[in-house]
Amino acid sequence: MTKPFALASLLLLPALLGVSATPSGAAMFWVSWMLIVTLHGWSCGWVRNRLSGHWRLMANVLLATTWVSCAYLVAQALAFAPSTGLGAYLALIAMQCVLLEHDGLFAANQRRARLQLIAVSAGLLVAITVARFLLASSIAMLAPTGFILLGLLLAGWQAWTQRRKPH
Repeated sequence: MTKPFALASLLLLPALLGVSATPSGAAMFWVSWMLIVTLHGWSCGWVRNRLSGHWRLMANVLLATTWVSCAYLVAQALAFAPSTGLGAYLALIAMQCVLLEHDGLFAANQRRARLQLIAVSAGLLVAITVARFLLASSIAMLAPTGFILLGLLLAGWQAWTQRRKPH
């Protein structure tokens, strides 16, 4: 893992595979993820310059869990049925926010890296959700099918990028 945000990005994979079974679950997760990551980055900007070391980490964890809890309560109030399966995946978002803050993704000079993370995660979520929806069978809704589809998408991406690279 040579890329700086690789570990935090890998935390999205279980969520992408779990919530992509239905378009409503995927949309609920996407809105929650965007809202939590944006609010966490914004609120950590206030804390980043005022605290250091252990206290900054404690504030980071507290802010991440607060935003996740608020997002889960709002999701339950607005759409209870699609939000029932989000609980464990929202906890992964909190962990991802803490790791991304620790790696420096929310710093002012990392705007391009943030947009790249958003674009890649949105693309994977849409691709897996559409593929599962088009298969439209009970087998496509199982988690192993999500792993297989993810593997096929990543292999296709790697083949496409290798083709464009000059040898």
